[in-house]
Amino acid sequence: MYYDQTHVCSKRKLNSLRQDMTCSPPCIHGGTCDPKTRVCACVGQWSGASCSTCGCQNGGICDGTTGACTCVGQWGGTTCTTCGCQNGGTCDATTGACTCVGQWGGTTCSTCGCQNGGSCDPTTGACTCVGQWGGTTCST
Repeated sequence: MYYDQTHVCSKRKLNSLRQDMTCSPPCIHGGTCDPKTRVCACVGQWSGASCSTCGCQNGGICDGTTGACTCVGQWGGTTCTTCGCQNGGTCDATTGACTCVGQWGGTTCSTCGCQNGGSCDPTTGACTCVGQWGGTTCST
């Protein structure tokens, strides 16, 4: 028996009261149980009844404690849905690697592959050559 100034509780009743104040299923990944609603309050991008669903997209991974997304490749943003590729480049959904257009290249499609003073069109990546230079990379 457990006693306080106004209550007498058996061990079984005390355990029953403790269970009534927990969430079922239990909260994980830093989530906390609201004792009134018995619903998990999840952190970061964790969601679901027990905070077991990661809301990171495009191959991103939720931190086990904070719920912050760790994105892959050039994916960024709170939920890994912002592609960091430039000049018309697109992010691969799984790896986050940029697929560049025309003569744009590099990790983020920010390097112009045109030679001899040529410049890349910001949308198509096609080279605009100067002087007598021609060809797809202004090398002829």
